[in-house]
Amino acid sequence: AIAGCQRGMQCGRSASAVGEAATSAVVTAIVFIIVSDAMLTVIYDVLHI
Repeated sequence: AIAGCQRGMQCGRSASAVGEAATSAVVTAIVFIIVSDAMLTVIYDVLHI
């Protein structure tokens, strides 16, 4: 949600700029999910949970 808000506030006024901002927000969110999942996996593995 934060990535979407940030990209939305920074986008231009044209339709193509809105599309690029939406794509960028989705990519940022997916990367964040993958990184956070990897970090939690390592933490759980170290703690043997």
